[in-house]
Amino acid sequence: MSEHPKSGREKKKPALIALLVLLALAFLVLVFSIAYYMGSAKNNTTAQESSSAPKTSASTSQDASELPQGVNQITDEQGKKLIKSFYRSDPKDSRAIGNPKAPVTMVQFSDFSCPLCYQYESTVFKQLKPYIDNGTLRIEFNNLSIFAAQYHSDLAATGAIAASKQGKFWQFLEQATQLATKQGGGHISWDDQLVTQLAKSSGVSDLTQFNKDLKSADTRKIVEDESTHARSVGINGTPAFFINDYFISGSLPADTFIKTIEIAAKQGNNK
Repeated sequence: MSEHPKSGREKKKPALIALLVLLALAFLVLVFSIAYYMGSAKNNTTAQESSSAPKTSASTSQDASELPQGVNQITDEQGKKLIKSFYRSDPKDSRAIGNPKAPVTMVQFSDFSCPLCYQYESTVFKQLKPYIDNGTLRIEFNNLSIFAAQYHSDLAATGAIAASKQGKFWQFLEQATQLATKQGGGHISWDDQLVTQLAKSSGVSDLTQFNKDLKSADTRKIVEDESTHARSVGINGTPAFFINDYFISGSLPADTFIKTIEIAAKQGNNK
């Protein structure tokens, strides 16, 4: 009785071994198939990435390598068009300084309650004046009121535009910078009285007209439109600067601005 089960097990062994061999062969085929597929997919992906990668000219790469730390170059044509959408290029623009035909245009975005903006004004701006005086650089000021809710910086921006109507914008900005320095370089909290006081110290002669312009809806709209325009291209902090096709965010050292201006000037007129 005991011999029959043993004989049955012996008969089953060859079949079991054959089955295991078949399974092993199937597994090897599956492994090779997966490996082949993954290799093909990787090659296809690499080919697609190579064909869609943006091409950069040798001169652009060289210029980028010379850029100071913290400076970004705008290389795509759409980005360059957006920068130029901020250019006013008006020789009578009282909120701009420098030749409208200068080879380098710096578009500045500032807030009148921004400590870093005043840091730029007190430490960097005066070192850029030689480039303004020799016709290399033009600076066009734009408002980006990010501290309107907390410190009413939009009121000061409106006051600066009202002062500009009497040719005193840069004097107003200088007086605001001095005020910020006296307050320890911190945020300035603005009201009508302080704005008018600053206009007077800036040399605005007709304060009656100044106050009319200060309360004008048209003047306020300029501040709102400039702030909206800046935000529409992704600028949400101050100070910020476009120097031809280069972008600087924050109050970086004067040497950073100077080197970027010199690089931009070598590339020719950006108009």
